[in-house]
Amino acid sequence: MDQEVNTAPEFVVEIDTATVARGRTTILRSRRASAWTSSIAAGIIIGLGGGGALVFPDNWPLMLLIALPGVFLALAAGSQFTAVRRLQEAWRQAGIPAVAMRISAAGLHCSNEAAPAVFLPWPAIAGIHLKRRLGQQMLVLELAPGTTATTPGVVGLDHPDVQRALRKKTLGVRGLWFGVRPLRQPLEQIDRAFAHFTGGRLRCLP
Repeated sequence: MDQEVNTAPEFVVEIDTATVARGRTTILRSRRASAWTSSIAAGIIIGLGGGGALVFPDNWPLMLLIALPGVFLALAAGSQFTAVRRLQEAWRQAGIPAVAMRISAAGLHCSNEAAPAVFLPWPAIAGIHLKRRLGQQMLVLELAPGTTATTPGVVGLDHPDVQRALRKKTLGVRGLWFGVRPLRQPLEQIDRAFAHFTGGRLRCLP
């Protein structure tokens, strides 16, 4: 591997597309289950309020108050179903990239769900952090201060999905992130590639 890094013009980090597809299926299934749970709970609450109004017609204002949270819950469930459909359609259109990163002397080409085609010259990257979220490891690219879509050499940061991703911090770092699990190349190899092409300035492992 060291020989490959030292002689190849770039180091390619591939994505295990089957792992990503399974992860997406799990996420969609979980969100649908949550939406259905909200829908059922809303139906029960509304049913209790409506049934109470029939049994106790003189107390209909109280029964209305009982049913009202169910109405809000039903509206929230509808929003959840809409969000699931939009996410599924977005993933269908975007597909799954075969390559997550191309590391070279010029900089880093990267692609993920939020960043379909981004190029960052090395001065635009302040650090690469290995983080853990919900038991999963993530690589987070921290942009150098002042780096924007108009920074010389930068490509793709003006994409709307990228901008949304950059507006919030991921595990305390504002930048682009990649799940480690779907990456085909081991972290040790990726770390050595970063070190090789940046003269040791950037590492993803301690």
